[in-house]
Amino acid sequence: MADSVSPNDIADFLNDAALAVLSTYHTVLKASPGAAIFGRDMLFDVPFLADWEKIGDYRQRQTDRNTERENKTRVDWDYKVDDKVLLLKESVLRKSETKYGTDPWTVSQVHSNGTIRIQRGTKAERLNIRPVTPFFEETD
Repeated sequence: MADSVSPNDIADFLNDAALAVLSTYHTVLKASPGAAIFGRDMLFDVPFLADWEKIGDYRQRQTDRNTERENKTRVDWDYKVDDKVLLLKESVLRKSETKYGTDPWTVSQVHSNGTIRIQRGTKAERLNIRPVTPFFEETD
């Protein structure tokens, strides 16, 4: 430990950090975590009663809204063996680039838990269906 930091300084820092965490306003709880847990405001001597049912309903509505937003862009597709798919790139893209790779992968196995095994050449991966999209070959 450095000579300029004493154990008392560390204890003071930890107390300040704990107060900051417990007194920061939480948007889902509509209160600070400390107020929700201890039933009193952390800065003022004021009682706080958390309506946990209302908080749970709010969180569920928020989850449903996020799920609906995610599913709007999802393609409803049942993958089968020998289907072709494109894999989502995980890098920073330039404006002219597409977010999916250009070379299709072949589905070699479909699992019941929302994952597939894809293969291209000698490389094979098992992954969730979220980062893939069906590939349709152009017919002449």
